[in-house]
Amino acid sequence: MTVFYTVAFLLVGVIGANIIRRFVTQIPEVFILIATGAFLSIFPIFQNFEIEPEYFMLLFIAPLMFYDGQKQSFEKVRSKFWGIFIMSVVLACVTVLIVGFTANTFEVKWTLPLAIALAAIVTPTDAMAVKTMTSNRSVPTGVNDALELESLFNDATGLVLLDLALSVLYKGNFSIVGGIGHFLFVSIGGIIVGLIGGIILVMVRYNINIHGDNPELITIPISLLTPFFIYLLAEYFGVSGILAVVATGIEHNWESDRLKLTSTNVQLTTKTIWSVITDILNDMVFLILGLALPSIWKNFEKIGFREILSMLLVSLIIYLVMIAIRYFGTYRNDGIKKTFWRNVSREEDKKYSKIFAIGGIHGTVTLAMAFSLPKTIGGQAFPYREELITITTFVIIISMIFSAIIFPIILKSKSEDYDIEDLNDTRNKMVDYAILQMRSTIEDHDTREKLTYQLETQKRNRTTLNRKDFNDNFYLLFNETKSLTDSFIHSDEINKKYSPQTIDIYDHIMYRSLIENKRIPLRDRIQHMSKEIIWHTKNRVITRRQREVFRNRRIENDQEYAQKVSEWTKTREELLSLNNEVIEEVDNYLDSVMQARLEQNKTENTHIFMVRKVMDRFFNNVKHEYQANKQPIDNSYYMEAFQHEYSFIQECFNNGEINQEISSTLFTEINQAQLLQLQTTY
Repeated sequence: MTVFYTVAFLLVGVIGANIIRRFVTQIPEVFILIATGAFLSIFPIFQNFEIEPEYFMLLFIAPLMFYDGQKQSFEKVRSKFWGIFIMSVVLACVTVLIVGFTANTFEVKWTLPLAIALAAIVTPTDAMAVKTMTSNRSVPTGVNDALELESLFNDATGLVLLDLALSVLYKGNFSIVGGIGHFLFVSIGGIIVGLIGGIILVMVRYNINIHGDNPELITIPISLLTPFFIYLLAEYFGVSGILAVVATGIEHNWESDRLKLTSTNVQLTTKTIWSVITDILNDMVFLILGLALPSIWKNFEKIGFREILSMLLVSLIIYLVMIAIRYFGTYRNDGIKKTFWRNVSREEDKKYSKIFAIGGIHGTVTLAMAFSLPKTIGGQAFPYREELITITTFVIIISMIFSAIIFPIILKSKSEDYDIEDLNDTRNKMVDYAILQMRSTIEDHDTREKLTYQLETQKRNRTTLNRKDFNDNFYLLFNETKSLTDSFIHSDEINKKYSPQTIDIYDHIMYRSLIENKRIPLRDRIQHMSKEIIWHTKNRVITRRQREVFRNRRIENDQEYAQKVSEWTKTREELLSLNNEVIEEVDNYLDSVMQARLEQNKTENTHIFMVRKVMDRFFNNVKHEYQANKQPIDNSYYMEAFQHEYSFIQECFNNGEINQEISSTLFTEINQAQLLQLQTTY
């Protein structure tokens, strides 16, 4: 149960953080998540919480790296291989050496291998943190690619170098040849395991998708288990599990490219599931960082205030050194520049290098590596373990704060390719157009209204509706519709077709329902119901069959009653016939109002829909139909409506009324609605 409650609390934290983010847009999401994690740490289940590095790497980092790998094509990695190698291996190794010597200079009591271990821990970058920091900022494409690809591979470099440093601390000596050999074995071995395991799994999934029945029942679970299997397999052989899952992820990108239009349901479902899972895992990663803060604070208390200030200064120096290495390592390196930002001016070159340098944000992988330091080594306590964790924490926090301050200064706000109001307006017009087209072809009123209601739900701007304008438009149209109905039922044409009694009854019902709009007092309703119950009980007329027998017997024995029933039946039929004519008149009028507003480019027509609902309730009162008809709408009506929406968007795009981005967004929404309708129906 402990595992269940832990996962449940983390999910609650994710939900809470995302709710808070909607109202606190000025603070980067990562800080909200960390603060939420720190708040959760007060609950007993998270007391003395520490990151378990092995489980953290397996359960969080492996699937996230696998998903990120899937977003990178093999061709892209191949074409940018030299730049990736320089950033993730050469630049990472240089950073470890320089930062290691820097840390050893300021912390003279440390041995060089210990300083190198710290440098290996703080070198890996966190692309997830970069994304959250720049979610509303426009990052140049080349720099964004560089940051993503660097983060995919430099985690493995940091882990291997940390392993080497710990080996030196344990053995007391270091062999350059042995170190390079170990590095090559772990990194290349991880890639080979990932490629071989990935090829086998991809071929299995590919053949199941092509030849199997209901392939999603097999291929989707295989996809979800793949990163865990590959990571454990690589770790079993003593090679890099991170590089293995990245390599497998890239191969799965190849699988999607091969399938193209084949097994579209499997691909859409798989992408949706992975997208949701990775979003949740990303948020949980930073929640876990927040959960770890209390245990880090305990380290602060052990070390003492003066030592903490000293380590904070060392952390700041280490971070600035890494910033300088990243800046000059890209600005002075033609390999990286030619690979990621080609043909840019000197000023742009400087700017891109600055963004890349500041984008080297550190996150939970770095903290997990710090917590992975053994508590004992060679039979003795690991030297300065708390200090290393403390400095690592400071470096993470400094990198996040620094980027949160600098990015808004050097990066422009992300501008959408369209204004959200334009998108909403176009969507509203699209839905109204489809509604009008379908209403003109469907004869049955109930079907028209139900389909109208369903299509109306595609509109998404109800929360931004101007209530005053809506109320003014609603009451104006409602009063006009009542006047139209009143004039129609008292017209010469209606007077010739129906008896005065029928018209008076209909007029009375309309007055009570639409004009007077008064409900029968509760006391009167209870009194009437009591009389009904007493009468039915006394005469033993309870079931429908008993009522029919009683009525037929009374008609046979009471001629006066039979005459009244005959007259009422005739009046009832006339009343329903009149109601149908009023329905047609009102529907035509409201359709004409919507058509006129659509032609005038007025996109907010929610008030028309609400008037329809009020009038439809009145029509059902006349028919004594108080419950909605449960008969489903024919699926062909939905398909036809979606086709009208397609046509409307295509025509608007061809006429230059909307741009490519709006049309693509709405086409995607229609596709998703159509797919959902098909899946629901069949």
